[in-house]
Amino acid sequence: MSLSNSGSDRRDLALTQMDEYVAGISGDGRLPPETLDRYSDQGYTVGWQVSPKFSDGACRQLHILVNGDFPYTPPRIAVADGPETLAWPHLEEGGLLCVLPPNTSVSSRSPVSVTTRILGQACRLIEDTLRGSNVEDFRQEFLSYWGIAADGPLRFISTLEPTSQSRRIAVWCGRKVNVVGDSAAALRSWLNRWGADPGENRKYALRDGILVWLPKPPIPVEYPATPADVRELAKQHWPEVEEAFQDLVMPGVQEINLVLGARTAHGSCFFALVVSLPQHPSGSKHSCDPLVRGFRLGHIPKSLLVTRFFAGATKAAKCIVERADHSWIHGRDQDRRQSRLRRVRVAVLGCGSLGGSVARSLAQSGVGNLLLVDPETLDWPNIGRHALGAQSVLQPKAQALAREIEAAYPHLTGIRYSNKRFGMEHGSLLDELFECDLIVSTMGNWAAESFLNDCQQSTDGFPPIVYGWLEPHAAAAHVVVVPMYGACLRCGFDDKGRPNVTVTEWPAGGESLQEPACGAVYTPYGPAALCWAHALIAETTINALMSQPKGGHHYIWIGRRQRIVEGGGSWASTWVAQMGDPGCGGITVDRPWSQSASCPVCMPQINAA
Repeated sequence: MSLSNSGSDRRDLALTQMDEYVAGISGDGRLPPETLDRYSDQGYTVGWQVSPKFSDGACRQLHILVNGDFPYTPPRIAVADGPETLAWPHLEEGGLLCVLPPNTSVSSRSPVSVTTRILGQACRLIEDTLRGSNVEDFRQEFLSYWGIAADGPLRFISTLEPTSQSRRIAVWCGRKVNVVGDSAAALRSWLNRWGADPGENRKYALRDGILVWLPKPPIPVEYPATPADVRELAKQHWPEVEEAFQDLVMPGVQEINLVLGARTAHGSCFFALVVSLPQHPSGSKHSCDPLVRGFRLGHIPKSLLVTRFFAGATKAAKCIVERADHSWIHGRDQDRRQSRLRRVRVAVLGCGSLGGSVARSLAQSGVGNLLLVDPETLDWPNIGRHALGAQSVLQPKAQALAREIEAAYPHLTGIRYSNKRFGMEHGSLLDELFECDLIVSTMGNWAAESFLNDCQQSTDGFPPIVYGWLEPHAAAAHVVVVPMYGACLRCGFDDKGRPNVTVTEWPAGGESLQEPACGAVYTPYGPAALCWAHALIAETTINALMSQPKGGHHYIWIGRRQRIVEGGGSWASTWVAQMGDPGCGGITVDRPWSQSASCPVCMPQINAA
């Protein structure tokens, strides 16, 4: 039996069970094809009708609908004789009730039990609606209902801060999308990082708009239908809006953009209204601007201009607003860490295969200010395991990475870079590091990292440092958190930069491979092995930013034993003796990063104190 036949047999059995179930509850049987046609756009191919009686004494026709993947997908319930869309909460287009969240998993072995539960929930939902006890769902799930009411394809992208304050805003009108920002400068900066087309004059032409903050989202019966409704709604919640209207409405104006915002229990939401004047037919003899008709140019009172605009406009288009601000992108208004993460300053020293992806992860996590430092350019063999791709080859890694992060996350305004080599010859770079809240070092260069360690240990107020490095073949990843006080980096290394603790050991020459060039050696590993190191360093960095580290700590990701053996390595005998056999690997180990009595860096300072 083929796999497709097996699925068809299960579906046939489920449909037969549904026929028996509907007949047992006095249903009307399967829906005829002409009735099913109304649901064909949603993909429902089979349905049944039942007519339960509700508390208001009415029997309502409910359609139980299944698609071609039933019984692996749940049935949907539609109210065949229900009201228009937006009259009830959770009533979608076509009369479908939203009973379960999208992509809800159900048992394919119990189609009747699943249907009984869903049908019961649908009936309870209707009863709640009849009692009026769920009207607040219109507000708490506002975006869904406004999306149903929205007109046409125009949408807005909002970079606005979701503060409970009405204010004037800036608007950029693209071909199919309008973008709004808190100021012209902020919006132009965002558009530039996003890569929007500024047009033939190569400059973003912005216009003024208005944001009105409401105490709560409106329910559908409160949605403004006419330009006069829009004006009244704005005046009701921001009395000063009339002054703003008088500045925006002037002879020749064709539309006004208003964004309205409100807070819900699940985060803030925005929606937009575009009030447009009717367009005059091409070549019309009566093409005089209706706003100034009867007045000499410049002599019409501003208040009358506003009145004429909102009285003469033909429509108030409802538009969807997609939030693209920091709080929404990083946690959808519900990640409490973001108030700090967006303000902190982090330097990433070394933007190679390790640091490049860590920097990107920090940006994705909401770290708002990054200083990326790396003197090297990207080569073709780098891109197999680097965050950057072919388009950045031969470009400085730090610069290319900064530009890519800015384009990917244009709301992050504090992305900077330096193509300098970290060391004593660049004192200005040291000054910048001193201003950071945390430094992440993945340079893999002992000269640079021992200098960095000396700087931290000899300078009061120097920020904490997170060091990350790999063992050969990326068989293990190490992350060490070094605050200002306690064990320093040198406590765990000898004077040539060899770590005192390693998880793996390799035969002579097995740690690296040779390219067909003089002195060109490299350590073989790929992105799959690297991902564990990226996650460990990024997570450790975020934790250190949120909670000031009190002492040194050492985190180790130990790779899979099978891969290590295949590469010619084994568990280090010293590790097994001190820490135990890692077994099959694939584990993370936490241990303190302890001071060494023989450390030449931090122990003399302690003894001197």
